[in-house]
Amino acid sequence: MRFVLCLFSLAAFCQNPPVVLINGYQGPPCENATAEATFGQLPQKLRDAGREVIFFNNCSVPATSASRATIEEMGAALGTRLAALSAAQVDIVMHSMGGLILRSYLSGKQNASGVFRPPATHKIRKAVFLGTPHFGPGFAGLIGAVAGSDPQVRSLLPGSQFMLDLNTWNQGGDDLRGIDALAVIGNAAPIDGVNNGGDGVVALSSGSLLFAAGDERNRVVPMCHTDAGPLRLLTSACRPPYLANVDSDDHLSWRIVRSFLADTNDWRTLGTALSRDAIGGAQGGVLVNLRDKDDNAVKDATRITAGGTALVKGSDSFYNAFVAAGARELSITTPTGTSTAPVTIPAGATVVATVKPGPWAVAALPAAGRVPTRTLAPGMFVSIYGATLASSSTAASSLPLPVTLSGTQVLSGTTALGLQFAGPTQINAILPENATGLVTLEVKSAAGAHKMNVLIEPAVPAIFTQTGTGAGAASAIQALSGSVVTAGSPAKPGDVISLYLTGLGATETRDGLQWARSTPRLFLGSVEAQVLYAGRAPGFAGLDQINFIVPADTPRGEATPLRVESAGRVSNAVTLPIL
Repeated sequence: MRFVLCLFSLAAFCQNPPVVLINGYQGPPCENATAEATFGQLPQKLRDAGREVIFFNNCSVPATSASRATIEEMGAALGTRLAALSAAQVDIVMHSMGGLILRSYLSGKQNASGVFRPPATHKIRKAVFLGTPHFGPGFAGLIGAVAGSDPQVRSLLPGSQFMLDLNTWNQGGDDLRGIDALAVIGNAAPIDGVNNGGDGVVALSSGSLLFAAGDERNRVVPMCHTDAGPLRLLTSACRPPYLANVDSDDHLSWRIVRSFLADTNDWRTLGTALSRDAIGGAQGGVLVNLRDKDDNAVKDATRITAGGTALVKGSDSFYNAFVAAGARELSITTPTGTSTAPVTIPAGATVVATVKPGPWAVAALPAAGRVPTRTLAPGMFVSIYGATLASSSTAASSLPLPVTLSGTQVLSGTTALGLQFAGPTQINAILPENATGLVTLEVKSAAGAHKMNVLIEPAVPAIFTQTGTGAGAASAIQALSGSVVTAGSPAKPGDVISLYLTGLGATETRDGLQWARSTPRLFLGSVEAQVLYAGRAPGFAGLDQINFIVPADTPRGEATPLRVESAGRVSNAVTLPIL
């Protein structure tokens, strides 16, 4: 029967991995909760389409210290469950708090605030978030009043330390580790006084994945959150169908999930994108993170407004899911007076607004150009962007690179990084060769300090280009003559070309050269080239080099696509002129 189903259902389903379902918040006792109680007919419909279904009941996770398991503990348990599966990959569909369990697992979030141990690898191919409160639910005052000692509810509250930590763990944000993700968000109910502002529990800007994915990856549907358990009180005015409780083949969430997991394009036309929603296209959320000059949390603010809209004080931070999008001014009142700071509110999304004097590091990116991941590699040449990073602009004039420029240092633990350039808004530095896992970078000067986590992977190739933007013609030369490869002097089949990039990762010494331990692959169009050497460019810290032979069947043209793949990561897309 399974074989017949595969013949007459979507073929991709029969070839794809199992689907893990994760339920949302459950009032105790709930050890015997079922997938059907949350997802209705979804589990059976997935099975009918040839997919194996695995239910992760978050209520089955035992607590280690509090009265109930924390979201962090449930995330760790999810990791253990996934590791035990024989499948190489899984897809995951989550309702409500279930999405935060996945995010906690991906970040390796621990119970202690600010402590993360992200898994080196994960099995997740695709993820669908159904009404996940990425920045907390609405009705914060009501929920907080009934939270009691429940650690899950305390973490869920907008403005909680959990929410701040989870949304700033990797370079001040979260990119879901590059997973192919989609959010389904309801807009059929009022929330915090805003009609059609969400699903009755989760505001549009809180359910949004715009912090990690594009506009079209957020499908707004005319549904409410749930009618199950204590959340029924908040959506009492709603009628079925509900976001996760699939009740027919026409259920929008099921149609979106079915298409997205099967790699078809139907989901792109179901529901509407956030930018086309009346509320999502005009308003966004803001979570304010106050720090002092040395990067310590500031907790004494008594009132904060954004463009005149008052923010709500959560347990640790101020937050509001409904602020008019655009350039706004934060007004921050503390016992010592009132100060202001600029903030840009993105429509449909929530921004974490870090406000502090002294250095503020916003992001650390490959110096060569943007790549489709927020990760870095050992020994990589990186650019750190921010504000008040250094007192003036200074470039290093000799090797080895200095560890102090313009009065500024960048530390990884106790190791000072070599600096190629330091200025008020940008620092160029070389990451340590032995960097691994989640590393804290600290920008430090007389004006103060700021710390930022960066996730290190074995290799993250990023190709330098002749424009210096990371796009266009690659920085490459003829290996024998040293002439630059340009449209006027293109490469030809059989030529040996030296390509310059960064991010090939840790190296080992062979024949006097620093060879990359992770062997990269290089493609011209769809044709793979023979790599003769890949590793550090001799005599240059942070600069990598790949020597390759242009294949005979390489596509010809002034802009032949070129990319490098290594350790599961793909470089920025560049071009190479081929005659």
